[in-house]
Amino acid sequence: MTSEADAVAVRNRLVPLMGALNFRDLGGYPTRDGRLTAWNRLFRSDSLHELTESDVVVLRDLGLTSVIDLRTPTEVERTGRGLLAGEALQYRHLSVTRQEGGESQAAPTEFQADLADRYLWYLEVGANNLASALTMIADPGASPAVFHCAAGKDRTGVLAALVLDIVGVERDAIVEDYALTGERMALILERLRRDPAVGDRIDEIPPHVIAVEPGTMKRFLDLLDDQHGGAYAWARDAGVAEESVTGIRKLLLAA
Repeated sequence: MTSEADAVAVRNRLVPLMGALNFRDLGGYPTRDGRLTAWNRLFRSDSLHELTESDVVVLRDLGLTSVIDLRTPTEVERTGRGLLAGEALQYRHLSVTRQEGGESQAAPTEFQADLADRYLWYLEVGANNLASALTMIADPGASPAVFHCAAGKDRTGVLAALVLDIVGVERDAIVEDYALTGERMALILERLRRDPAVGDRIDEIPPHVIAVEPGTMKRFLDLLDDQHGGAYAWARDAGVAEESVTGIRKLLLAA
C-alpha cells in the first residue's frame, strides 16, 4: 500500500479518541474463504490510561465490554488504568513478558536483533497469557473487546496476528493491519516523550525497534508457520480449547 492509502485505511478503521492514538477496529478484513471479519467485535489499541471523559462516552456508545491489558505489571502500576477503571467492564491483565525484580524480562540476545524473532519469543514467554487472551476473545459475553499494550505495535501486533490468522484472514491483510500502526507512531512517540518515567529514553531506542515494517510481520508469520504450523496449531498447543478456536471464528466472521 502507498502511504496515502495507509492514511485512508487508518482513518477508516481508527476510532477517534483524544487519549488513545491507535484504537482501531479489526473488522472488514478479507478471509481466504471469501468472507470478511465483522466490525465492532474486536479492537486493538495503544495504552488507554489517558482516555478523557468524552473518550469513555465514545467507548460506551461502541458497547465496549472487555479490556485485555498486555502491559507489564510495572507499566500498569506506573500509569494505572485511567478512567476505564471506573467503568463496568471485564478487565484482564495478561502481560506478554515476564517480570523479575520489578523489571520486565529482556528478550534473549538472539531475539533482539530482529523484531520478528522477538515476536516469536513472545509466543514462548507469554504463551499462557496469550492463550488466555484468545480464550477471552472467543467468549461472546466479552464482546466487543479491546486488547492493548503501550504503543499498540509489538505485543498487540502479535495477538492481532494470531487472531486474524486463526480466523483465516488473508496473509497480506494481516501484514496490512500491522503496518497501519506506522501512520500513528510519530504521535505515539511524542506522547511517550512526555512521560517523565520513560521520555528521556525514547530517543535511545534502536530505530529498528520503533520501525513498523511490513516485512517484520511477513517474517513473523513465516516463522509462525515454519515452527508452529500457524496460529491455529500454536493456540491448540498453548492450551486454547478447540471450542474457543471455533468461538473466535464464529464471533469474528461476518454472517
